[in-house]
Amino acid sequence: WKMLSEKVSGKRKHRAGSNILKYAAVACAVLGIAVSVFYISGNKTPETVEAVAVAQVPAIAHGSSKAVLILEDGSSVKLDRQSTFQTADATVRNTEHTGVISYKKTEKTEKKEVKMNRLIVPRGGEYRVELADGTLVYLNAESELRFPKQFRGKKRKVYLTGEGYFDVQRDEKQPFVVEVKQVEVRVLGTSFGIRAYTGEANVLTTLVRGRVNVEAGGKQVELSPGQQADFSRGNDRLTVTKVDVEQYVSWKDGRLVFDNKPLEFILEELGRWYSFDVFYTNKELKGIPYSLNIKKHEDIAHVLKFIERTGKVKFEINKNTIIVK
Repeated sequence: WKMLSEKVSGKRKHRAGSNILKYAAVACAVLGIAVSVFYISGNKTPETVEAVAVAQVPAIAHGSSKAVLILEDGSSVKLDRQSTFQTADATVRNTEHTGVISYKKTEKTEKKEVKMNRLIVPRGGEYRVELADGTLVYLNAESELRFPKQFRGKKRKVYLTGEGYFDVQRDEKQPFVVEVKQVEVRVLGTSFGIRAYTGEANVLTTLVRGRVNVEAGGKQVELSPGQQADFSRGNDRLTVTKVDVEQYVSWKDGRLVFDNKPLEFILEELGRWYSFDVFYTNKELKGIPYSLNIKKHEDIAHVLKFIERTGKVKFEINKNTIIVK
């Protein structure tokens, strides 16, 4: 205001008439902004104000549709939302959030050998593949599927590492088999999820509809919808329990659901999708249980604020690391 006063009454008095209007307009604009900021911040709750402050930290972005396709000759192709990859056997298309690579079914000939492709989804990614028989496979972050371009022989067999959801086309003459380390899942036509990350001690097979046979550790069980087979790699124990399937397969539909899970598990899952690291100032914080149901494309700052509202923990973001206090 002092600067405005000096300019109006100073050296350029001969242009005071036009300048007064110009500077007055600027002053009004500045005053208007100041009043607006005061009004907005004055009407926000403390939690909302803190959320805005967190949002000002360089954002940790959510995951996206991306993968690497390794062809049978060893060459690789990067796949993302902008990919237009196409061959005689496969075509890439994009849905609202996720890319899909689709394989075409060709006539069977005895002379053709089975050729395998690999689809690798990195940390912070997701992708889908439609196999030659019409089976649709959803791959979560840090996962890999090895599969043939065309299915030959008496069974349709694929190999999974990480996490995948399978919507299998029914074919009684050619059962569908998913093999993970120490576990084999055999189906005719059904929908189910498998979680088999290398660093985890358990392999989980969760059935949504239909029936599947799970074989592991020299034992075999048949699942009904809503059941889960849990194989412990450490002691070769295979058990079956009734579960809420949404917690285990909702990731394919764009949601992350946790029911009374330890904070360490939740942040590990979020870190796999948002691609961040975690540092705990107190190890006891890892075991605090939480329940969350969030969209996969939610701003991570908002997710952390939901957890902070319990008053048990606080978060700080330092570049790509979340510090838990």
